[in-house]
Amino acid sequence: MKRIFTEEFKRAIGNSRFWLALLLSAGFLVYGIIRAYTSEGWVPMGFSFADLWYFAYVVGYFPYVLPLVTALPFADSLVVDQSEGFLRYLVVRSHYRHYLLAKYLANTLVAILVVVIPLAGMYIFTNLAAPRSIYPINLWQPTISGRPYGILMPLFQAHPDGFILLITLLAAVIGALYSNLGLSISLLLPNRYLAWGIPAVLYLLADFVANRTHFFGPDWSPIRAVAGSASVINETTQSFFLNPLGVLGIILALVLLFGQRKRILQ
Repeated sequence: MKRIFTEEFKRAIGNSRFWLALLLSAGFLVYGIIRAYTSEGWVPMGFSFADLWYFAYVVGYFPYVLPLVTALPFADSLVVDQSEGFLRYLVVRSHYRHYLLAKYLANTLVAILVVVIPLAGMYIFTNLAAPRSIYPINLWQPTISGRPYGILMPLFQAHPDGFILLITLLAAVIGALYSNLGLSISLLLPNRYLAWGIPAVLYLLADFVANRTHFFGPDWSPIRAVAGSASVINETTQSFFLNPLGVLGIILALVLLFGQRKRILQ
């Protein structure tokens, strides 16, 4: 198990798409930082490192590209193994369940790295570029100043480093789940473009349905789960759990229904 996981993980980080995903993630965050300094409504004397970090995170659209950049490196790996004839060879060398588990673990870790590395880099930059003091800003200005509404605002004001850590962890978990959703979809539909694209489509569709229709409540939005909008109020902790649990349920169902060894090796 350890050996096959090590091989899968080395394949994932040695993949050029892993570095492309890192560059894309960093690019959206840099765009957010540029917007922070060029927006006319930005508070010139009243922002801290945490304001700058969260503002760039939100207005750089990082929460919206999350499922794409996390799925890009390795979510299609099962399709690649099948199409290039490696799958039978790999399964012969190791137990099928160990192979599949190692692939999910490697995909999870790579997705987390694609999220955490750029966000940690932005944390270092904002600490160097802006003061650490949290200035009091009127409640009608949070969208401008980059401060969150709702239940996260007290955490932001009292422990900004803890707030940044929480958002980073939420983004990493959601990114890993949607990347594994792409890997699970490839069990049913062995097409690499579907493994990349369907999670992104479902992610944005879930946000639209949750916020624009009456089928589900707004707490089902994945954008709320990663606190991806300063203009959206997160009033309950349900907004951080409902969508991730739903995606996890879909992943488990796909694996149980379509992940049998005989079916994959056909």
